[in-house]
Amino acid sequence: MSARLLNTLAAAMAQLITAVEMTSDEEVDPALATAWFDDLAGTLGELPPADRLRLAGLFKAAADQETRPDVRALMMELPEHFGLEEEDGT
Repeated sequence: MSARLLNTLAAAMAQLITAVEMTSDEEVDPALATAWFDDLAGTLGELPPADRLRLAGLFKAAADQETRPDVRALMMELPEHFGLEEEDGT
C-alpha cells in the first residue's frame, strides 16, 4: 500500500469519526454511535502495536492539516479514544 493511500485512508477515517462525534443526538443515536466506535476500537485493537502507533501518528497528521479548530481538537484525541498508543491495544 502506498504512503499516499494510507495517509488518505487514515485522514478519511479521522474525518468520518469526527463528523459522527460532532453530530447531535437527534441526528445520530448516541447508542448506535457508541456501538460503531466500540466495534472500530475492537478492530483497531487487533493491530500490532507498531501499526496502532503508526495509525495514531496518521490521525495526528490529519489533525495538523485540519483548519477548523474544533475538528482539529477532536482528531487529536482519536489515538487516545481508540487506545492506539497503549501497549496492549485495550
